[in-house]
Amino acid sequence: MIGADPCPVLSVVIVSWNTAAITERCVRALQTDLGDTSAEIIVVDNGSTDGSAEVLRTSFPDLKLILNASNEGFTRATNAGIAVAKGRYILQLNSDAFVKPGCIARLIAELDERSRAAAVAPRLVYGDGRWQRWTAGNAPSLRTAANHYLFLERLSPGRRAFAGLYLGADVRDARRVDWVSSACMLMRADALRAVGGLDERLFLYMDDVDLCQRLRDAGWEIWYCPEAEATHLMGQVVRGQSSAAPAAALRSFDRYFAERHGRGAVLALRAIQIVGFGCRAASYRLGALVLRRPSLAQGARSHFASLVLILRGGLNIR
Repeated sequence: MIGADPCPVLSVVIVSWNTAAITERCVRALQTDLGDTSAEIIVVDNGSTDGSAEVLRTSFPDLKLILNASNEGFTRATNAGIAVAKGRYILQLNSDAFVKPGCIARLIAELDERSRAAAVAPRLVYGDGRWQRWTAGNAPSLRTAANHYLFLERLSPGRRAFAGLYLGADVRDARRVDWVSSACMLMRADALRAVGGLDERLFLYMDDVDLCQRLRDAGWEIWYCPEAEATHLMGQVVRGQSSAAPAAALRSFDRYFAERHGRGAVLALRAIQIVGFGCRAASYRLGALVLRRPSLAQGARSHFASLVLILRGGLNIR
């Protein structure tokens, strides 16, 4: 129930940037699932030029809309929404994420039941129903990074010693994890504010891993609740690129890794990345030649581009 409740149970913060139609769909799915839950919806528009503000004002007159003059980055925009949120719980929701029936109630119940849990997230799926591995995962370390980039997690699935950066299996029982995806993440407002919100030095990517780590450092727990589910369109605009690593993502990952483990560890990480992306580019290229699949050829080009970026020193950490 969306209204003028001065102390709603839930505040939802959505960042929008030139995604008018998708953001509208996101909010409609959210309204349907909220039911009688006292809630406010806050959309922070990052300087959209596609008429997003007009669409949202017309379709959702009760929605709180914050307009930025330009794209200030995902983390800064999210913090702007958090600053005005009044709810006991805050749901960070991507504009391309659509909660399914019962998702909100299940996530709230999870935090209500677990007094030490600061954040909980649902099972994320693509538009075609396939599970997204990056729903949740393990804290970045040289071991988990090596297991991820060198395919070791795929060779020994289920073994803790070979755990990678992401969940190794599509589990269906709630469990503690190191981090959950901010595409749809419910948090306790007091815990979130106590650790200072999102790190605005991370313009995009790794904000969720960093936030969950700081919450864990403060003594809180992070939970993954696959009984709740949301559709996330990540990777669906261009098929075949879901395994590629955008330059911005690599920069954020390496910057976070350096701050947590030191610049010396980053040198070892770079060596792992070079071997990993080299092997991935070669295997995708070979697969493309044998199977003649355009998606594999695109994957080869993407991984090769990441390899070249690292070799040229394009991930310098400032």
